[in-house]
Amino acid sequence: MPAHTHCRICKQPLPAPFLDLGAMPLANSFLSNASEFAAEEKYPLAVAGCAECGLVQLNFVVPAEQLYRDYIYVSSTSDGVKRHAAHLAETLIAQYGWKPSDVICEVASNDGTVLQAFKSRGVKVVGVEPALNIAKIAEAAGIPTIPEFFNPASAATVLEKYGKASLIFGRHVFAHVDDVHEFFEGVKLCLADDGVFIIEVPYLGDFLEHHEFDTIYHEHLSYVSLTAMEHLCQQHGMALVDVEHITLHGGSIVLHMRRQGVGTPSARLQAMLQHERSAGFADASRLSRFADDVRAWKVRFEKLIADLEASGASIIGYGAAAKANTLLCFCPGAAKPFKYILDRSGHKQGKYTPGTHIRVEHPDHWKTEPRATHMVVLAWNFKDEIMEQMKAFREQGGHFVIPIPDPTVV
Repeated sequence: MPAHTHCRICKQPLPAPFLDLGAMPLANSFLSNASEFAAEEKYPLAVAGCAECGLVQLNFVVPAEQLYRDYIYVSSTSDGVKRHAAHLAETLIAQYGWKPSDVICEVASNDGTVLQAFKSRGVKVVGVEPALNIAKIAEAAGIPTIPEFFNPASAATVLEKYGKASLIFGRHVFAHVDDVHEFFEGVKLCLADDGVFIIEVPYLGDFLEHHEFDTIYHEHLSYVSLTAMEHLCQQHGMALVDVEHITLHGGSIVLHMRRQGVGTPSARLQAMLQHERSAGFADASRLSRFADDVRAWKVRFEKLIADLEASGASIIGYGAAAKANTLLCFCPGAAKPFKYILDRSGHKQGKYTPGTHIRVEHPDHWKTEPRATHMVVLAWNFKDEIMEQMKAFREQGGHFVIPIPDPTVV
């Protein structure tokens, strides 16, 4: 597997990783049956911070073709994502005044859930989605989709078929991109001169503050700050112009970029940049403290699960998300008492989690005997949504365990 010895933004040599989680299986590579367990492949998983531009990043990369051509995550399984999509479409169309003639292009458009929100508000849409199975779902739902990775070649296809895009939008995809310079060149090729490029990514500040180590997995190559993105934009004739800090996925930013000279940086962007500089997110001491916090968290989580098991609790999980698999593989002893994990995705039900080999079941499975007493909300970034969905579990005496940022029984 190729090792990154230099930063993917500024090309400076990377220091040693500040957190090494060891070898782990791919977080979305669920197993069909027990005969596959012994041959399961694992890959190094460690993060380093660039002292020059501030980008926190994996130093080993699994090829994108291996990760994304056949994919099992679909946006439409989350009610929270649907509500967020409506909010984005409503606010962005109002902010930029897009008309029916404007083209909105989403990169890694998944099953078209977000583009449906834009389409219903009267603008043209097109998706670029490399997962062939997911792209077919989007097409069947009426969302034109180019079944490719986003790069200058697929950007040229967007330009040829749909014209220049007023918005190029990537929700939770930019952190998955290895060659960020090629990605930016694709954006510049098909973005209108007065267009806007927007990414939604987990925010490095929340990652550090709330011990969100479980967002480290092989798909997430970068852990993004405004400072790092400012460096990248400057190399490609682009500039940051606005940012919105949102709570989705444990804390994310919606970052607006335009060609240099188009638009004026907002006050909230300038304030967040100043905060980053004073906080020193990518300082070696700050990153080392984060690693210490993660190791201390592990001790607390493992003790909580062990105490529950010793008390006679019956433990299950909810949310077979990628982050859940990082968390469980990092704490294999705590994973052993899990009877099963519930998940709404039919793509995961009946399969087994990578590394820990826990069976995934339909959300109603908890009603079987013997009934569980404690449900660990592994997809804690959707904890409110999940706890509402599972209120019958609570009403029948069940307890929820929220693992991040601090293990807590609710």
